Amino acid sequence: MATHQPDPVLHPEVQQASFTGYTVGFVLSLALLMAALLITEQHALPPLKLLGAISALAMVALFAQCFLFFGLNIALHNIWKSVSLVLTVPLFILTIGLTVWMFHELDSLTMLPGASVMPGMNMQPTLLQ
Repeated sequence: MATHQPDPVLHPEVQQASFTGYTVGFVLSLALLMAALLITEQHALPPLKLLGAISALAMVALFAQCFLFFGLNIALHNIWKSVSLVLTVPLFILTIGLTVWMFHELDSLTMLPGASVMPGMNMQPTLLQ
């Protein structure tokens, strides 16, 4: 069992942190975010390929943050970090999936469909027509 460390600077996780790792991780994540924004804004890819490209950039950013920010590696003494990440990822995916599903259902239940969908409704002329 690990002993309590009263001085936070002497904690092993703080000792393994490095300014270089944090800086490189931040710059890499920022560059990947800018790349995702650029390909989204330029409409350079069809929707399915755009989703794949953004997902790939997100995975690269996730791996970079895991290695550079959290110090994950395959060493036996860091196994609890890897296990906690593996057990957290499904919860993260489930949370995002349920949120998307909830808003999709909310949209279909609360937003009025177009006039062509509802039989018997006449389209009212607008000021722009």
